[in-house]
Amino acid sequence: MVSFATAFKANAAVAFLFCLPNLIVGNDEMVKVFSSGTATNNPMLNHILCIDWIKNVQWAFCCLALASCTDTKTQKSTAIGFMGMMTGALFILVKFPPSGTFELPPPVALYMGVTFPLYTMAIMGADKGKKA
Repeated sequence: MVSFATAFKANAAVAFLFCLPNLIVGNDEMVKVFSSGTATNNPMLNHILCIDWIKNVQWAFCCLALASCTDTKTQKSTAIGFMGMMTGALFILVKFPPSGTFELPPPVALYMGVTFPLYTMAIMGADKGKKA
């Protein structure tokens, strides 16, 4: 089974990975990637991407702290909250697709494809541990 510590460490690793592209290629290239080349950068979009970068750094450090947390109830409720955020984001992408048709951007697919199953397995393992 997967532990919450493993799931949160994986989430931290993915969050740190999300920080690298902005550092390597800058916001202008990131706008092209996220919009499939349909958007051009502007000051507001640049501002939002910078805030998102800071959020990813903060997210990674929070996940590292949660990985060392010894309170399983806190870890479980936080994991459920993260899964809720991912579900909400997926709903928004389906209901209001930015390009007019549903398209799951590769970074989003990577993030959800790694973290959601790990959190699910950690929650299932935590529930089994309590019943035994």
